[in-house]
Amino acid sequence: MLDFSRPERRLILIFLILGLLSTGLSYRKKIFFQPAETIQIKEKRILIDINKADRMQLERLPGIGPVLAENIISYRDTAGGFKGKEELRNVKGIGSKKFENIKDLINISE
Repeated sequence: MLDFSRPERRLILIFLILGLLSTGLSYRKKIFFQPAETIQIKEKRILIDINKADRMQLERLPGIGPVLAENIISYRDTAGGFKGKEELRNVKGIGSKKFENIKDLINISE
């Protein structure tokens, strides 16, 4: 009925394979690449008590590294503890901007 030469059969086979691949890829794209659903997670905020926190706990605060954490601990030990959040500004390395970034993440114990 249909007699195709060997090169024609190869060409037809190549087109069939390419057609199947493109169909499979478009199906895969529909299944696997759908936009992810956005889930909003409310994270419980844990306040760090700067009168009791160790160096590692202080380093969890944004902008506080090992040196600044040690400065906070040294000031705390020298001053006998912090009386209020504002006193944290007296620590070398904590300016207004850094204080504004962490003031809602800290608390003071007696």
